[in-house]
Order: sequence, then structure tokens, then C-alpha cells
Amino acid sequence: MQPNQPPKRQGRAAQAAEDTLSVRDIIDIFIGNWPWFLVSAIVCVGLARLYLATQPNIYQRQAVMLVKDDGTGGRRMGAGLSGTDALMQLNGVMMGTSVKNEVYILQSNQIMLQVVRRLGLDVFYSFKPGMQTISLYDVKPFEAKFLAPFDVPVAMGVDVIDDERFRIADLTVGEEEMEDYEAEGRFGQTLSTPFGDLILVPLPLDLEQFEGINPFHGERVQVVRVSEQMAADAYRKRIQTSEMDMESTLVSLTFTDTNVRRADDILNTVLDAYKRSIIDDKNIVAQSTADFIAERIRLIGDELGQVEDRLARFKQQNSIVDIQQNAQAYLDQTRIARERTIQLESQVSMVEYLKNHLETNTGTGELIPSLTGVVDQGIVQQTMRHNELMLQRNRIVANGGEESPTVKELDASLEGMRRAVLTSVSGYLASLNVQLARARQEEKGMENRLVNVPAKEQQVIDIAREQAIKETLYTYLLNKREETALQLAITEANIRVVEAPFGSTRPIAPRKAIISLAALLLGLLLPFGYFALRNLLNMGVRGRKDIEAYTTIPVMGDIPHRRSETDEGVVVEEQGTDPVTEAFRMLRFNLEFVAKDAKVIMFTSTTPAEGKTFVSRNFAATMAMTGKRVLLMDTDIRKRTSTRLASRLKSEGITSYLSGAVEDVLSLVVKEGRIDFLPAGVIPPNPAELLMSNRLEMAIELLKQTYDYIVIDNVPAQVVADAGIVNRVADITLYVIREGHIDRRYLPELQRIYDEQKFQRMFVVLNDTRLEKKRYGYGYGYGYGYGYGYGYGYGAEKKRSRLRRLYRG
Repeated sequence: MQPNQPPKRQGRAAQAAEDTLSVRDIIDIFIGNWPWFLVSAIVCVGLARLYLATQPNIYQRQAVMLVKDDGTGGRRMGAGLSGTDALMQLNGVMMGTSVKNEVYILQSNQIMLQVVRRLGLDVFYSFKPGMQTISLYDVKPFEAKFLAPFDVPVAMGVDVIDDERFRIADLTVGEEEMEDYEAEGRFGQTLSTPFGDLILVPLPLDLEQFEGINPFHGERVQVVRVSEQMAADAYRKRIQTSEMDMESTLVSLTFTDTNVRRADDILNTVLDAYKRSIIDDKNIVAQSTADFIAERIRLIGDELGQVEDRLARFKQQNSIVDIQQNAQAYLDQTRIARERTIQLESQVSMVEYLKNHLETNTGTGELIPSLTGVVDQGIVQQTMRHNELMLQRNRIVANGGEESPTVKELDASLEGMRRAVLTSVSGYLASLNVQLARARQEEKGMENRLVNVPAKEQQVIDIAREQAIKETLYTYLLNKREETALQLAITEANIRVVEAPFGSTRPIAPRKAIISLAALLLGLLLPFGYFALRNLLNMGVRGRKDIEAYTTIPVMGDIPHRRSETDEGVVVEEQGTDPVTEAFRMLRFNLEFVAKDAKVIMFTSTTPAEGKTFVSRNFAATMAMTGKRVLLMDTDIRKRTSTRLASRLKSEGITSYLSGAVEDVLSLVVKEGRIDFLPAGVIPPNPAELLMSNRLEMAIELLKQTYDYIVIDNVPAQVVADAGIVNRVADITLYVIREGHIDRRYLPELQRIYDEQKFQRMFVVLNDTRLEKKRYGYGYGYGYGYGYGYGYGYGAEKKRSRLRRLYRG
């Protein structure tokens, strides 16, 4: 290893870490390109504000209602179930929570259709005074009355001329756009249009809130008419219903709209329509019971009339006035038994009616009459539960049809419940028959004591007993009819509105602060992404950082980028303070510090166009500023760039000495300002062989006796072998790398050259560095251009513009 050479870096982990963007790199990108970030942020925020100016404000309103437990299913599964409900669950009849059903019904299509019809929401009005479209609802200049039934959607622009006149334009009927259609009419009068007759009814406006000026005069109001179903579908998407929590029966309704008043009206109308649907369902049950009782009253009335006629005829035929006086003693003893029998027979009759009704009316959708006070309370609860579930099933059928899986599941549950009710009624009837048999047996025992009573009196007693049974049953039915009528009159929904529609008057969308912040961040990220991506895709050497990351070659100095493109040769000045001059001074200082004994300094590079000749010429001039005798020697005998800049292409040079044509090498040296210059000479046919001659060493030794420093401008190292051949006479090698010019994937190869010591005491000089851009924040804009011109004709010359590109800083 060469003296003072740092050890070789091993592994790719360090290189990969160096190849990534650090926090400092990110800061450098922002600082070095802040105008781009500022412009991008301003543009993005401006576009965001423009977008926000075109978007309508969206508001959110909320209402809360309580589903009250009326004993008919408004409880949670398994919470407070009656014995009958628990028994039905054990039998496989699942009793679901009614709150979940109500959550669905609240946003059902049937409810929303009623809302659309009540509020006339199938017609939309909008107004665009500026960039933002405003939805009109309670404040609008007119209301459109479409006299023809709905056929196809209609959209039209209504220009409000003044308080009396309007003009229709931009008409669209269905899919057909009638751009040429235009019609003028008067408010309140019928106007014939392609979609039917139309009346625009003027509406009063509170002009005080508009400072006395009608804001619609001279403006266009957009009117759109759709079908009620399309409107219902549109509004259903904006309503959300949910349970407040799992332990309560509170239901939350949330609606979003561009108009606060319309959102409140929709929520109120949904609650009212829902309440009315519950009342209608309950009235259906009551009306079914009323119809059943009316039919029973008619039949019992007929039977009671027949019994009374039989009794009257019997007394008339047998001249009987008062049977009670004849059998008072015996009847007193049998009175209690008879009353018991009559009561039981009445109950048996009603239960038999109910059983016959259940057995004969088995069709889907049939309700079971509720006979409170006649049958067991458990049967009454089963009946009410069945009717509640049947009403829910009918509502779902109205929305989804008979083939819905939910309907089939409900039908199965209803069938099980109906069988359970029938089983309970049959069991209860059997129990009543047992009790009735016992009562009759007791009564018959008492009647045996009446064997001495005349047979006619016994017949009268039988007829009177039948009459009493009919009268009792008839009276009971009359009472039930009154109860049912009262229920129809005072039925209320088992819900209560806990919170009327409420909410903030501030819009929930668009979120201006978030969108503006996102636009600002996007405006900052876009340039950063661009520069970061460009940095990622750029494979050129990006400065000292890449050299240090991929190699262990010491960096001798940095030559900054020059803005001026007029200077092609020596640009350093003795009294100059510009960055380029200072950079060459620093390069001179570094060289004296690390290689003070070096007298022969060779400059080379990887490829052409890296500024090797520019750096060598200016470095030689900088060394001469210290009063030293400096010789600039052009050993690039193929291209002769330095010789061309010195206008010595036709002069003799080093090739003349190497070939033996000239014996005194000092005689070939010419003056070029502060420095002496040894031209390349004529291009020989065998450049490599000529440079391998020992006369090169002889020339260097002779020149050392006269000059303090010899600066050799050599060929690029990776183009031809001349660089390695000439390097044998050099004390130190300065390898010029132009920032952004060569592929940094070549740096490991450069490290290999350094490790193998192919060049004497090798150091790197970075040329054309963009210090003001902080390494990563600049554009590279340089091609690779590996063609050097050695592969053809020794006498080929390049254009002078190529030299300008080569030496411009």
C-alpha cells in the first residue's frame, strides 16, 4: 500500500447507506431549490382554493328517537322475557330484537318514498351566482309545477328576467339535449313544453336579507325533475340509522345535505312517516279484532233471539207466568253451580271460536284476534307477539318481495308461533272442558233433586239457562267492541323523539383546512419528489459525497462551476478573489501539504469532457503565481488539446524529441504567459510506442534541472493506454472527475485502480461542482460522450465549439 493511503473500505452496506438521502440531504434540497418549492406550494394551494370555491358546502344533521317497550317485542333478546317467550325460544322460535328491525325500516324505500311525496323532493333547484353551486330549497324564486305525469327525467335552465317573466333554455329531456330550444313565459301561467305543460309559481322572498335586491333577477336557476323512486334512492344514500349502544333502545338518524333546512325537514318527515306506519300497523290489528267481534255479535244475537222466541212460545203454550216461584227452593241450591257452568260454557264457546279461526284461517298474512280476559294471559301474549312479527313481515314484503331470505325466515318463525298458539289454545280448551264437565256434574246432582218438578218447568229452566248463556256472551262481545273502538281512536306509536334534528351550522365538507393543508404538503412534496426521483435516477457522480462513499481515494480539491462561458483557457488571476481562483489556490495548498516533494504532476481523467486540460492549465498558472518556474507539458499527443489552445498545432513538440528529430528538449519550450509550455508536436503514427521510449525519462530529467514543477496534461485513463505509460515519470497523479459526468457505478473500478497502484500517488480533483446547490439540489444535464476520437485518423480535428463545452466551468 502507498504511504499515507487510507485503508480500503470493505462491504456494500456502507456504500448503500451513503447512497440514500439523509436528513441533511433533504434539507439541502429544500434550501437549494426553495423558489421551486415556493412556486409549487403557491400553485397547489391556489388550485385547492379554486377547487373549494366550486364545491358546495355539505351539512350534517342528527335526530334521536326512543323505541319504547310496549310489551309486544320491544325488548332485547333474552332480557326480561316472559315465561311464554322463553318457552317459545326453547321450542326453536327465535324472538329477535325489534330495535334492529326499526333501524332498517327507518331508512327503507317505503318511508323515503313518503318523504319525497310529502316534501316534493323529486324536483331539484340549484343556483350558481359565482363558482359555487347553491342548492335551493326554502328560499327560491319559484316552484315548478309539472302538470304531466313523470315520463323521463327533465333538466332545464330557467333565466329569471324579472318578477313576472322567465326564459327556459338548455333543455334536456331524457337523453336528448335540446340546445336550440328556448321559450319565454310568465310566472303563474301555463307554458307548453316538449315534456308537457308547466307552471312556474312565483314564491315570495324576504328581500331584507338580500339588502332589498332580488338576487335571482338576471340569473339562471337550474331545475331538474326525476322520478320519485330516483329521488328516494338518492336521499336514502345520505341517511344513516344506527343504535346508540347495545344496552339501550335509542336510535340515531343522521342525514347529510347541502341545505340545512331541507335536512331538518327530511329527518322530521322520516320520523313522522315512521310513526304513522306504526300507528297504521297497530290499527290493522285492532281492526281485525273489531271485525272478528262484529261477526261473533251478529251470530250470538241471532242465537239469543231464537232462544228468547222459544221461551216466549213455550210460556204462552203452557200458560206459565213465573217458574221461579214454583222451584225457588231448589233453584237457590243450584244457583251457584249454574253460574259456574254458564261462565265456563261462555269461555269454552269463545275459545272454540278462536280455535276454529286458527284452524280455518291459515293463509299467509293473517292476524290472530286478541281476546284479552277470555283466554289465558300467556295465550294473549303469544297472540300479540305473532301479530307484531306478522306486521314486520308484511312491511318487509312491501319493500323486498315474497322471495326475500328474511321473509322466508320470518314465515318459518310465524308458522312455528301459529302452531304454538294453536297448541296453547287447544290445551286451554281441554282444561276448560274438564272444568265444565265437573260443573255440569255438580249441577246435574242438584237437578236430580228436582224430579218432582213438573216436566214443563224443567223445560223452562233449560231454555232460561240457554238464554242466560247467550246473554252473557253477547254482553261480553259488546264490551269488547267498545274497547276495540276506543283502541282505534287513541292508538299511539311506541316511539318518542328524544332529540329533534340538530347539528352544527358549520359544514362538514369540504374540509377547507384539511384540503388546504394537504395542498400545501403536496406543493412541497411534488418538487421534493421530482428532485429525489431525479437524484435516484441520476447515476452520475454527485460530488465529494459519492467519492467518499464508493472509494477511499483522497480528494485533493474541488473546482466550482463557472457561470461565464467566454473563458476557454487560463481564468485564474493573481489578484483574483472569485471562487474558481480560490479553489485553485486551495488545490495548490493541499498539494504542497500532502506531496511537498512532488515535482512532476500528471493530470488525467476517466473520459473526455471532464475538464482535465482546463484544470491542468489553470493549476500550472496558479503554481506560477508563487514565483516558481512551471512547465506545462502536453503529452496528449493524439488529441493535443492544450497545444490547440496555445495555437501550436503546427509547431514541433515533445514528439519531435521522443522520435529523435530534436536533441535539445528545452529548445521546444515556448512561453505562454507566466508559464512555459511544451507542445505535443506532430501526431506520430505510433503514439504508445513513442511514449514508451526511454527518451521520455531523459526529457523529464532535463526539464527538472530547469523547472520547479512540471505539469503534464495527459490523455484520459480509460480511453487509451497512454496515461499509464506516461505515469511512470510522474511523482503524483491528479485524477479529474467532473461532477455529474461519469457514471458513479464506475467508482468501484476507480477504487480497484487505486488499490492496484496503477498511478503514482493518486488523488481526485472534482471539477464543475455546484456548491450553491448543496450537492443534490441541482440538475446535471451532462451526457456521457465516451467517444474520444482516437479510433480513426490521426489528423482528425474537432470543432472549436467542442472545446468550449470542454472548458466551460
